[in-house]
Amino acid sequence: MHNMRIKTATMLYVGFVALLCANCADYEDFANPFDSENLRTSGAPIGLKLVSGDQQVLVSWEHLDLTGIWKYRVYRRFTGNPSSQFERVGEVKAPQTEFLDTKNINNDQYDFETDKPLFYEYRLSHVDNNGIETPDPASPPIHNTDPLQIWPIVRTTPSNPPPPPNVILGTPRDLLVKLFWQDYNAPDDFEAFRISAAIVDGHGNASTPRLLGKTIADRPFFFDEEFDRDGLTKLYFVAAIDRFGVETVTEIRGTSPNIPPSPPKDFRTFFNPHAGGRYDVFFSWTPNSEADLAGYQLYATSAAGELLSRPTVDADRSSFAFAADQAILVGEDLVFREYFITAFDDTPKSDGSLDESNLVAAKQ
Repeated sequence: MHNMRIKTATMLYVGFVALLCANCADYEDFANPFDSENLRTSGAPIGLKLVSGDQQVLVSWEHLDLTGIWKYRVYRRFTGNPSSQFERVGEVKAPQTEFLDTKNINNDQYDFETDKPLFYEYRLSHVDNNGIETPDPASPPIHNTDPLQIWPIVRTTPSNPPPPPNVILGTPRDLLVKLFWQDYNAPDDFEAFRISAAIVDGHGNASTPRLLGKTIADRPFFFDEEFDRDGLTKLYFVAAIDRFGVETVTEIRGTSPNIPPSPPKDFRTFFNPHAGGRYDVFFSWTPNSEADLAGYQLYATSAAGELLSRPTVDADRSSFAFAADQAILVGEDLVFREYFITAFDDTPKSDGSLDESNLVAAKQ
């Protein structure tokens, strides 16, 4: 469609005036948008939107399943000419709901004095089977009437789209996906990057995309930290946008990897000896912050230096007391065991074992 991969230019719906007097209800018919007395539409087709590209604008609207509609007409004017009037630039027969306007359209139009964009403004009419056009361009609604009646207008500025970002994934990190496009060559009219993402379910279906953030030309990267579990896949949309709102989008999938949490920090022990080589041991540590943290696993050494499991501790704990452990014999002496801790998340490994961090030795 003439390189219409670019999504979304400016979509400005001229809204209905919010405050109407109580007696306006006698003048309006909101049930039928094609009624010339409808204050919100003046009888024009609804859902008017524009998608700008390189010297072209794709105009689209909603087609309602109403009888008697023969065709639609598209009108345009340019705000760079103060005396310009709406002129018909095309028409299509119903039920078509798109028109690609390429007639005498220039890119990157702006006011040199104010450095603000100039716009091509569009509005629509419909023609019924009797050849009657509504709204009537020869007698358009006058905006100073009472009640106020609107002929909706949408505006945009076509532009040559920015080049698409070449997005790559960074090194996997727990509950983190890194996106980079560091080789991007931004054009002179570049404005920003916009990053959105949709969650992909187990059947490959994507949710409605949600805006994650924006970044500027000298920050060609984005780190997504909004994960609460391993194995979650998102479809990312990285859009390069120019000052006129024209964009090019790159899609890439990223999955939070099945990687264990970080090791706990500041793991310490305190011993309370008893007779016969028995003792109590108290543990403390700085709690982890991972959203998918499931708990902590304690270990002790055997006389042969092997690791022995001690209790698991809930994720919301940062201390634990273990009563009446047994000292081990080293040479001719009884000594306290060595202790270690790991953190584990709520996604087990493929064999069902805990997905644990590296061991952390206790300090006394």
